Amino acid sequence: MNFVSTTEVIESYKRFLEVKYPSHFQSYCKRLKNNPESAKAEAIVFSFLRSNFYDVTLAEDISTGGVDFLCKLNDVDFLVEVTCLEAEPIAVQSGWKNEFPQDGSGGSFSMITHMLRTKASSKAAQLSGHGIPRILAITCEHVAADVLLGPHAAEILLTSDTLIEVPIGKPNEKINLINNLKDSIFFRSKNGQFESCRRSISAILLFSIFEDKSKVVGILHPDPGYNLPIKIFPSIPFLRMKKWPPENKMIETEWVIYKPKAEAFYHRSVEFKDNELRSK
Repeated sequence: MNFVSTTEVIESYKRFLEVKYPSHFQSYCKRLKNNPESAKAEAIVFSFLRSNFYDVTLAEDISTGGVDFLCKLNDVDFLVEVTCLEAEPIAVQSGWKNEFPQDGSGGSFSMITHMLRTKASSKAAQLSGHGIPRILAITCEHVAADVLLGPHAAEILLTSDTLIEVPIGKPNEKINLINNLKDSIFFRSKNGQFESCRRSISAILLFSIFEDKSKVVGILHPDPGYNLPIKIFPSIPFLRMKKWPPENKMIETEWVIYKPKAEAFYHRSVEFKDNELRSK
């Protein structure tokens, strides 16, 4: 099994498009020039999917748009839409420059929960109207992507950031941890009750893209329009709600894989399969 660089993945994806999807090839080349991070994300996620599933095809209509990829595995069909968070806006939002410190020192930074939630919200409508599970893959190439899109990022994206409530003028009152669900990706509080939202997204995959590999974690929607059977991704850690709706207003989450860390997938070239070589 030969692992390759991101540049090699892109070149192999271009060759694949040129042969099998000529109209997409022209569009992709333009996007690679004008929005390289987005184009790279598309190639990397397609390569990842083709490495894990035999039947992966382009689903997007070049003239009308739509979801990027259709995947089939035995009796499971699902769609995947790819979107990226560009490194420089992430650097501004997080306060973590897109570079490694020369002296090896660290510094303070912020998570990018709001950016992630906003990006997912912008894709929810595009993923609606399909009678099968749908995955949103969010990618990033920032040097600290595996922190900003890692397991902790998944946890606070599912439930939103925890806030500290300090009673004013009441020194004997205890300090509480509260959550207003402002940036919770899949549910919110309405009239004191939990309500699911963005049900067109069955699951989210967070991709941290590096030169030789991607690191991936997943988040499952607790109440999607169509459930995604995570058995098709046996090595990826998925975060999910323990119960839906939550009981006694207690938000409890769990990882499908105990003590998770992002799963590393080394890049592979997009190769033609036998049936693709026999027909255009």
